[in-house]
Amino acid sequence: MTGLRAALLLGCLGMCLALSAQPTAPLTPQDSTALRVKRTTVWAACLPGSGQIINRQAWKAPVVWGGMGYALWATMNNAQEMRASIDDLIAATDDDPTTEPVLTDAAGNLFSEGQLEDRALFYRRNRDLSALGFLIAHGLQVLDANTGAMLRNLDTSDDLTLRGGTMWGVPVVHLTWNLSRHGH
Repeated sequence: MTGLRAALLLGCLGMCLALSAQPTAPLTPQDSTALRVKRTTVWAACLPGSGQIINRQAWKAPVVWGGMGYALWATMNNAQEMRASIDDLIAATDDDPTTEPVLTDAAGNLFSEGQLEDRALFYRRNRDLSALGFLIAHGLQVLDANTGAMLRNLDTSDDLTLRGGTMWGVPVVHLTWNLSRHGH
C-alpha cells in the first residue's frame, strides 16, 4: 500500500509541474497575472500550503498543515474506534466461544450490544464529519491561495486618506482610496 501512495504522490506532483510549465510566447501583464493565479491555485490544490508559500505568506502554511493534519488524525482515530466497536459487536453476537468482546466502559464493565451499536454509530458520524472537515480545510486553503494570488499586485499603500472638514457649512468626512495595480 505504501508503494501506491508514493506513486499517487509522485503523479500528483508531476501533474502540478506539467500544469505550471512556462509558456514560450511573451505575455501581457493581464495574461501573466492570470497564469500566476492559475499556477498558484493548481499548486495549492495538489500540495496543501504551497499556494500560501508561493504568495509569500509562508506563515499560513503551518496553519494549513495543522488544520488538515488534525482533521486527518480525527478521521483516522474515529474510524479506528468505529472498527473496534464493530469488531466487539461481532464478537458479542457470534456463536464462536473463542471470540470475546474487549471494550469496556469507565467502570471496567463490557459494553452491551446496544451500547456497542450506539458507539459504532457515534464514531461513524464523527469519522464522516472529520473527513468533511478535512475537505473543507483543503478547499479553504485553495481559495485562500487563489485570492492571495489575485490580490498580490494590488497596491493600496499611502493611497488611503481620511480628512474631515466642512462643505457649505456642513461637517463632512472625506474618504479617498486610490486603487492601482503594479505594472500599469
